[in-house]
Amino acid sequence: MPRLAVACVLWIGALASPPAAAQVAAPDPPGPYVIDVRGVTSAIPQDANFFPPVPTATIVPSRGYGIDVGAHVYLMRLGSGRLGIGGNVVRVRGTASPAAPSSGSIPATPAAAIRPDVRATLTTLAPQLSYNFGSAEGWSYVSAGLGRAQLRTGTSAFGGSGSTSSAMPARSVDSGTRSSINVGGGARWFAKAHLAFSFDVRFHLVSAGAEEGTAQATPRTTLVAASAGISVR
Repeated sequence: MPRLAVACVLWIGALASPPAAAQVAAPDPPGPYVIDVRGVTSAIPQDANFFPPVPTATIVPSRGYGIDVGAHVYLMRLGSGRLGIGGNVVRVRGTASPAAPSSGSIPATPAAAIRPDVRATLTTLAPQLSYNFGSAEGWSYVSAGLGRAQLRTGTSAFGGSGSTSSAMPARSVDSGTRSSINVGGGARWFAKAHLAFSFDVRFHLVSAGAEEGTAQATPRTTLVAASAGISVR
């Protein structure tokens, strides 16, 4: 009888205990891939070499707004994280106009004719190798890579009040494509199985470039871009 009781207790205990694998099951790793679509804002270089010649005190855009589109694939585990490869393309546009004259003042020449409107369009291509840590439900990452950057700027006509002899025509400048090291990081949180909120902060170290063809010589510059939006998988 005691042996039968012991056997029953052991049998009931075995039924009550879930399999060990179910108790310690590890969460799925980041991935297997994502596509990012985000709004982005980025600094725009302020050095005069990036812009056409303009009068002193002309306002130039310091920041642009646009879209950030990217894709990443997660290949293999590395320690507790996972390596990924991918990249993103950012395109932003910024504009600046001369300040309106103060109320009550009557300038001799319209403000728009004295100083021009200025526009700038920045495009970056940023391939990346990333290290991702977390689970498939949400993860953070750091990444870096070598890509390209290009800035195109332009001005409206200015310098006169309609007189063709004194007005300066609209002008534009193209930096050409410059090599750019990008370093940054961010995170993704999946509220649903295939949809996540994501953000990214990235530094672009854009190299200097000599004048070549229609491209103007430009100095080395560092730009910071921040984006937020959605990721799908």
